[in-house]
Amino acid sequence: MKKTILFFVFLFPVILFGSSVVLQAGSAASIQGVVRDSKTHDPLPGANVFLVGTSLGAASDIHGKYIIPHVPPGKYTLRSQFIGYKTKDIPILVQPGKTLRQNIFMDYVGVVKGKTVVVTAQAEGQMAAINQQLTSDRIENVVSSARIQELPDANAAESLRRLPGISIERVGGEGSKVVIRGLAPKYNVITINGVRMASSNPNDRSTDLSMISSSMLEGIAVSKTVTADQDADVLGGTVDFEIREARASKHGVGFHFLAQHGYTGLPDAYDKYDNYKYVPIIEGRFFKKRLGILIQANFENRNLTSNEFSASYTHKSTDHIYYITQSIDLHYMPRFRKRTNGILALDYRLPEGKISFTNFFNSAVTKVTDRSELFNVGGNQHIYGLSYSKGENTMMSNILAIKGKLPFFHLLNADLRLAHNYSETSRPKDWEVTFYQSPAGIGKFSNKVNLDPKDVVAAVDPNPKKANLNTVLINNNDSKERTLMASLDMDFPLNFSNQVTSVIKFGGKYRYQKRSYEAEVYNTNATFVSPSAQGASRMIVKHFGLHVSDPTAIHLSYFLDKDFDYGEFLEGDYTMHNPIKFSMMEDLVNFCRENTRAFAKAGSREAFARNTYLSLTHNYSGHEVMTAGYVMATIHVGRQWTLIPGIRYQNLQTTYFGTRGQQTPLSYLRYNHSTDTTVTVSHPYWLPDMNIRYKPLPWFDVRLSYSHTISYPDFKAIIPRIDASMGANVAWNNYKLKPSRSRNYDLYFSFFRNKLGLLTIGGFLKQIDNLIYPWRFSKPGLEAKPYYLTNKTPSPQITYNISTYINNPYVINNWGMEFEWQTHFWYLPNPLKGLVLSVNYTKMHSKAEYPYVFAGATSMSNIDTSFTDRLIDQPDHILNLVTGYDYKGFSIRVSMLYQDDVFTGSSQWPQLRTSTAAYERWDISFRQKLPWFGLQLYGDVNNLNGAKDMSVLQMYPETPRSMEIYGMSADIGLRLKL
Repeated sequence: MKKTILFFVFLFPVILFGSSVVLQAGSAASIQGVVRDSKTHDPLPGANVFLVGTSLGAASDIHGKYIIPHVPPGKYTLRSQFIGYKTKDIPILVQPGKTLRQNIFMDYVGVVKGKTVVVTAQAEGQMAAINQQLTSDRIENVVSSARIQELPDANAAESLRRLPGISIERVGGEGSKVVIRGLAPKYNVITINGVRMASSNPNDRSTDLSMISSSMLEGIAVSKTVTADQDADVLGGTVDFEIREARASKHGVGFHFLAQHGYTGLPDAYDKYDNYKYVPIIEGRFFKKRLGILIQANFENRNLTSNEFSASYTHKSTDHIYYITQSIDLHYMPRFRKRTNGILALDYRLPEGKISFTNFFNSAVTKVTDRSELFNVGGNQHIYGLSYSKGENTMMSNILAIKGKLPFFHLLNADLRLAHNYSETSRPKDWEVTFYQSPAGIGKFSNKVNLDPKDVVAAVDPNPKKANLNTVLINNNDSKERTLMASLDMDFPLNFSNQVTSVIKFGGKYRYQKRSYEAEVYNTNATFVSPSAQGASRMIVKHFGLHVSDPTAIHLSYFLDKDFDYGEFLEGDYTMHNPIKFSMMEDLVNFCRENTRAFAKAGSREAFARNTYLSLTHNYSGHEVMTAGYVMATIHVGRQWTLIPGIRYQNLQTTYFGTRGQQTPLSYLRYNHSTDTTVTVSHPYWLPDMNIRYKPLPWFDVRLSYSHTISYPDFKAIIPRIDASMGANVAWNNYKLKPSRSRNYDLYFSFFRNKLGLLTIGGFLKQIDNLIYPWRFSKPGLEAKPYYLTNKTPSPQITYNISTYINNPYVINNWGMEFEWQTHFWYLPNPLKGLVLSVNYTKMHSKAEYPYVFAGATSMSNIDTSFTDRLIDQPDHILNLVTGYDYKGFSIRVSMLYQDDVFTGSSQWPQLRTSTAAYERWDISFRQKLPWFGLQLYGDVNNLNGAKDMSVLQMYPETPRSMEIYGMSADIGLRLKL
């Protein structure tokens, strides 16, 4: 039945195409040209170009080019509208079967009669974003390249967070992943030139946006609704990064160079002045500007040092009180990221199409030295740690796109894309060394309620002679993803009259994705304070020439770094003690790595060896195949109505291999995993959608959208892994998980005029089924067999606790309101006419029921109860404000972000739920054109007010759950354009 339906879905546009050929062949013509600024001749993207009195029209693309196809012969008035510019009317004559080329030059609305006024690049960029947003068929937000350059954004994630409905996750103060409408990064799609990027996370489908430098981008578009020609596996939104193409130059070849140096203002950071960015660009257009070549590189170093705090709490079942039971963690983390980007973009412009070949490469190396102290209150323990991580991230995209008319079917436009994406995240040299102290002088706090973490840290006994060498760990891991994609989209006009026109679009996609994750772990199974590790301890004592009477008591005092100073850690609220000398710990790690066999011969085999269990249990490999087909129509009724119905068929087939094993006392050396398996699962879905735009007035429109979207399960949840412990615990991955599914409703009102700019007010509702959560339940004896190993039988005398993932049986409602106003005040008298403004506000809420069971529940389907709260990662309020001033070659921008109450941790115990404290951040930037060689001087100051990321207990907003402080940063640079 499904094959029959799919056949008719694809047969439908063929029938319509045949009909349109019969009805329209012969006399139709087309109109095409470029819309430009009359003074600068810069292209104006997003201009609305149409024939007055008809529904025939088009929007100009990023290069200002427009095409109005299939125009009946006759006399018309060609009208062009662009917010910020005066409306332009041109009388034209369309002749049968011919192409009319008509370029349009528009006058900036701020031009006063008798004077020549050139719009600033910043204002032009803002107007381009406004017009692209207005002419889009979807509800979306746009950031132009000029807007990206005018604000102090370190990467693409930082540029995105200024849009309504968007928040970001940060590492060291720099944005890394995007949250759209309160939905976590894994629920959003990231594309480059419309092609999905490979995931950079071994556990889920999210992408790290810190890999993408903002200097590489022509623009960013965030689609918050979908049409049938888009991938439908997105709950939040789709972010499309448009990579730069070559622009025309007066001399054929243009050269640009950006040089930037910066400062990190965290008081206790070192190498504060080692931030830099260098961006050389060579571009040009040849053969009458048809062939474009762009070569760009980006070399960047960022100091992302941070001070971090975290604490875990437990509940008291009465009176909604809490007490510290597990730990307080302090981390001093120097973090340095070297990022290298490269672009090779080739394009050849056809008379009615384009061939482009875009190549994007990114490599980032992040080195982190983590000095930590853990305070275990319940165990009365103080643990010092020093770890080192060198994360290497590589991303590559190769995209071949061919757009144009088919040679024998002149009404049919085709868009063929072939793409290769690759992502690799490896940590080849991670290690950690810990020193253990017990008692630590903090046991007296173990039963105190509503305790201030500062009191615990202040009470510890920081005697380095009481802390002994405890563990050494080396963790090498590597995750890879490679994707091959082919897609073909075709469309053709089907016009019933000049007042009722349409475009039928249909197509399909095939995507093959291969993934793998491998780990190699060496660590101490028997710690160095254990008598069984004496042989290894003696070798370490000898290696360092220590005078130690007891080899199981290798004191921290031997390894102190007397030249290191923690400074004002966490603004002086907490104190870290006894810094460990990095070079000695690095030497210790290398010594352990090189002497694992010698340790075994010394009778201390488990003091340091390959941990076979950890090196195997999480490994996986496999592939996914996504196939999709769709049909949709864009129907214009006059200039007032646009209807876009569509339906998409999408199927994802996953095939993954996972480790299934039984732990034993010898699993550290030999892990029994004889029941490994590969599982294949398919997820076919039909996904309808409808988008409507109604424009009753020239300055006002209403947009409505209804769509069905899905989200596939995380990799870590569907890998067919089973890990049976020696006791009663079983980790059983649920490879039968269903994709989450959302019904999406959007309503937006837009007001737009030259003086007003663009004002939008809208709301959304998402009803989400089958959202996936971690789950734990119990099964007695043989009833646990379906969740146990195939070659093992559960013990009849044991009740097994099974950890897995389930689809939430409750429907989650996620709704919100978004407001945005973008304008510049060109109509005010001097000096006020240089003012610009962009402000947006988002209010979100959700109602999510979290199922859970009490101890003793014996059925996976028997959910005893649930608690209600918001979605994880959802903020309550987001406010963005950007205001500035432009005068000739000078511009300045002051921006503010306010974000409040992001839900960060769920629990059935209300006193343990966490959310962020209010986050308010101010940034400032300036730009000044210089009179020599196309130079521009610019400077940025980020986080002027020293905002910090902080999560607190919801019921106790003065009690911190986590905290990250990274201070202020500043950059100054030069841009050269020849």
